[in-house]
This record gives sequence, C-alpha cells and structure tokens, in this order.
Amino acid sequence: MGHSKVVAAVCALALLSGCASVRWAVLKSMRREGLVNQAFPEVVWDEYHCDEQQLPFFQVETNELIPPRVRPGGEFNHRMTYALCPAHPTEVVSGRLDTQILYKGEPIYQEVSEAYEFLPGRWRIDTFVEIPSSAAPGVYSYQMEFTSPQLRFERRLTFLVPIP
Repeated sequence: MGHSKVVAAVCALALLSGCASVRWAVLKSMRREGLVNQAFPEVVWDEYHCDEQQLPFFQVETNELIPPRVRPGGEFNHRMTYALCPAHPTEVVSGRLDTQILYKGEPIYQEVSEAYEFLPGRWRIDTFVEIPSSAAPGVYSYQMEFTSPQLRFERRLTFLVPIP
C-alpha cells in the first residue's frame, strides 16, 4: 500500500472511531432498502435442528436501528434478520404486521400490512424510516408486532431525537 493510501486509511479510521455521527452515516450509507436472502431453507433447517423444533420455527437473529440519534426530518435504517423453518420447504408464514413509532407512549406513525409474508430460510430486511421535521426532542420507540395463526412476536427499539 502506498504512503497516501496508508495516510487516508489512518485518517478514515480516526474519523470513524472518534466521531459517532460519521460512523453511523457511513454504516447507513452502505445499506439498501429491501429483502435479501442470506441462506436457503435447508441450511437454516440444519443449523437450527428444525426436525426437533415445533414448526414453524422462527428466530429473529438481528434487530437494529441506526443511527440511534435522528434529527427532525432525518431518517433511520431498521435492519432485521430472521430465520424461518416452515413445516414444508416452500411454505411462507403470512399475517398482520403492525409497525409504529411512539413518542410519550402515543403513536405518531403507524403502518399496517394485513398479508405480510415471512419466507423460508434466512432473510435480511432493510427499511428506511423518515422522521417528521416537526418531531419534538425526546426518546421514541420503534415497534413491530406480527400476528398470524402460526406465529406471534413483538420487537421494540428506541432512538433519540436530540435537543437542537
């Protein structure tokens, strides 16, 4: 590696380790909205020993929100990775997905999908959520609740809208 590349790498590392907002911005910029397959159903089946599990077997492997501080009018990325072993290799689990943002215990945003599908295997879902420019400073909660005849789960994450 040439001298200028070493200097650039050291400067970039110093910026990323010393400045949280730059680190979050870089991480968020590397993500794209959508659904990406991470492993086929048979891989997940073997990994989780699904032949010994009650089916459908569902596991949220990661659930994160970046950045954890969002200015009014900004956006955050929600990333969830899940693993699903259905009773049959190509079966999906369909149900109601309710997503909300709460402030002081009250919903300020809600989106409901009545026929949301979780697919077999391991999948990563990235979504970007915009915060209203009128958002007041404080702690907010991003909540997801999924309900179907076969499966039910809830996940919550918090983020902060800082004082200007």
